[in-house]
Amino acid sequence: MNLHEGLGFKHLSHHEQQAYKILLKAFSTMVASFDCSQINRSVDLAKVINTVLGDNPSIIYFNKTKIEIEQSMLGKKIILTGVHSKSEAEKRSAALDAKANQIISSVKSASSDEYSLLIKLYSIFQKNIRYNMEEIQANSKGICNSPDSHNAYGAIINKVAVCDGFSSAFALLAQKLKFECTLAIGRFAYTSTSFINHAWNIIKTRDRFYHMDITWDARKYNEFGEYSYDYFALTDAEIASDHNWDKKTTPACQSNDLSYYIKNGLYANNTEQLNEIIKAYGNKQAKVFRIKLSRNIPLPNNAGEYLTQKVVGAAIKSAGRFQVCHGWNENTRCFFAKIMN
Repeated sequence: MNLHEGLGFKHLSHHEQQAYKILLKAFSTMVASFDCSQINRSVDLAKVINTVLGDNPSIIYFNKTKIEIEQSMLGKKIILTGVHSKSEAEKRSAALDAKANQIISSVKSASSDEYSLLIKLYSIFQKNIRYNMEEIQANSKGICNSPDSHNAYGAIINKVAVCDGFSSAFALLAQKLKFECTLAIGRFAYTSTSFINHAWNIIKTRDRFYHMDITWDARKYNEFGEYSYDYFALTDAEIASDHNWDKKTTPACQSNDLSYYIKNGLYANNTEQLNEIIKAYGNKQAKVFRIKLSRNIPLPNNAGEYLTQKVVGAAIKSAGRFQVCHGWNENTRCFFAKIMN
């Protein structure tokens, strides 16, 4: 395998980078186990392993959810589980590479600038990859029934994945588009009181860094049948509302210039702008409304219903009866509504 030192490597300490290089060499030869006694004792091996795999999403020859670190008087060893034979691993890698190149070709044919490339790729993921709810439920019990749902192969070939499968596949394709991209590992606020382990992407373009969490937008697409961009190109401050991670291990994401909402004039800084955006949608007799609101805009506790009523008022000009389904994400301050006749 042709592996490399990626975006995550640059944000490791000296000892961690030394460990990264040792792991990278071992993974490139597709070993089932290897000695890591020479790695400095201060190094968090789990962190470095995650960084190597985040930078190199083409590594798919073992079950990355079950990596064992064995320590004895003879030293320390990393043992991989679910290891495919070399011939099978090479066959899978070739299939993944071929399919990835096919997707990249379609993205390039329909896109020109960096923003449109990423939007097109983001949309392809939402339309074609299903979130594996069965696997995530098994994982909550300490069981892994579908190792491929956690890697790029599962997402791209099988078209089913959980968060680290989505983000690994996104990193692989983004890298093929010449972006620097890696995985961020942390936790997601699933409810107001519960957090779950989670993975998403950090991508670099034009010397700026952005968070991308395709997993949650894909799940929203599955719910409404319309593309979602709530977690597309966010800053640290924006995504920190429901994501938690060690910020010392990732580059600072401080620009929102690639936000779908800002690019398309759908970001409201005040109530007047909010009303103007909704009015413009109504004038076009739009069926789908997408808006992102500044935290400076005061909203009632029932924000989703409140915004839906505004949409209904704008859409009332349309002939015939209609229903409205809507979604409101308090964390991202993104509102979605769909008019159904």
